[in-house]
Amino acid sequence: MRLTTYRVLAALLAGLAATSAQPIASALAQGRIEGAPVAVDGGAVTGKWTANARVRAWLGIPFAAPPLGELRWKPPQPATPWQGVRAATSFGPQCLQGGGSPKSVYFEYSGGDLPMSEDCLSLNVWAPAGPAKDLPVMVWIYGGGFQVGSSSRPTFNGTGLAERGVIVVSMNYRVGALGFLAHPELSAESAKHASGNYGLLDQVAALQWIKRNIRAFGGNPDNVTIWGQSAGASSVVHLMASPLARGLFQRAAAESTALPARMAPLAEAEALGKALAQKLGSATLAELRAKSGQEILDAKTAMFPIADGWFLPADTYTLFREGKEAPVPFLTGWNRNEGATFPHAASLAAHAKAIGDKFGKDAERVSKLYAASDDIAARNASKNLFRDSTFAWGTWTSARLHARHGQPTYLYFFDHAQPLATDQTYSEVETPDKLGTFHSSEYPYIFGTLDVLSRAWTAADTALSVRLQAYWTAFAKSGNPNGNGLPQWPKFDAGGAMTMQLGDRTGPAEIPHLATLRFFDEWMQRGQ
Repeated sequence: MRLTTYRVLAALLAGLAATSAQPIASALAQGRIEGAPVAVDGGAVTGKWTANARVRAWLGIPFAAPPLGELRWKPPQPATPWQGVRAATSFGPQCLQGGGSPKSVYFEYSGGDLPMSEDCLSLNVWAPAGPAKDLPVMVWIYGGGFQVGSSSRPTFNGTGLAERGVIVVSMNYRVGALGFLAHPELSAESAKHASGNYGLLDQVAALQWIKRNIRAFGGNPDNVTIWGQSAGASSVVHLMASPLARGLFQRAAAESTALPARMAPLAEAEALGKALAQKLGSATLAELRAKSGQEILDAKTAMFPIADGWFLPADTYTLFREGKEAPVPFLTGWNRNEGATFPHAASLAAHAKAIGDKFGKDAERVSKLYAASDDIAARNASKNLFRDSTFAWGTWTSARLHARHGQPTYLYFFDHAQPLATDQTYSEVETPDKLGTFHSSEYPYIFGTLDVLSRAWTAADTALSVRLQAYWTAFAKSGNPNGNGLPQWPKFDAGGAMTMQLGDRTGPAEIPHLATLRFFDEWMQRGQ
């Protein structure tokens, strides 16, 4: 009788989804059976089992309309309804973006060349199998410098975390010029008189979708953790600062945040948008929208989040300094060798010139902080300078300001190097040992996706992965990473001197290279 009831409900979903999706979703959630469709915005979806039926996954669910034609460079619109039951069993395409080099250490991370399209606004859900109710929700936001990235990368598979009693959601958001173009005509057609930040608005739309729909999967819409790495971590702090995202999440975790001390204001970003239009020979917005996505990619114009006056009333650093960010528990940190995979000075002379060009009257002081006596030492010092000025300062500062405002804050320093084989070669370094604990080293441990990468993993790596998953899921459940017999992780205080070391040793420790962070704090505050 019960099976018949569900078959009838499934048949009715196509006609009723647009007007009564929530009652149907509630009915399904109260007594889910294997294969039962789930009603969400736009229609009904069915997923697939993973991890020997311990986890159910729904992949490629549209959370907004395709941002094509007149919807290119507009805030995300409601998802287009579909008829019948949609098989949510494969990832949607990643948003249109440039390709990566097969010689990069990140190419294996990304899963290689993945399908892509401008029609890309979909999300994925992983949930523990069996009836569930009010589980905490972890929402992953990928990195990629706001120019590339995808929720379908195999290192971001949510199965392992879902087995620990949480719902995992990941979403695609627009990147590059297609995600962050500002232009005077776009601002003029906006009711908010703003443009740009479309990729961040996509993230808000996904969070709103979660708020409306996650109960159907067993999740608690009032216990949502936003969580990201690199540009995804920067997205997290931008969402914390944005009034548009307020109330859509209750915790935040950011791995390797690049918090800019200054963000371009709308007028400056609009000028860059006009320059792109001129480069493409487009005299009007209509002509620019008529260009193919590939033509826009070929223009090779990087664009980033801005202080647009709507999503961000001011730049994120200022909003954090003024205590206007979301008052939620915050977990954040960075890796020992964040600068290893980024451009750096190749020689002692180049290192000295780069310091002089960038720091002017402070060059002598910076040269002492990043001292080098030969080319090899200069390359390492240059990498560390990039680490501190980009990722370490941004992470430390967002944590320090948040703690200063009385919010629970947990800071970490990750220093475990992946066990790369000596014959593995990458374009970023001469030999694999030079990678150290590079940018992005940590998240395969947190996702529990070590097997995706070709490394000589050991029992110590597996144990570290289990430990980090326990910390992150504990934080998602309660706003505190402690518990489950784990080494105690103390709260970070506004003094900003202590952190939680995660890696070969786990426990509280003084922040390494603290003097350099204090210099950059002084330098950034002077408006450099």
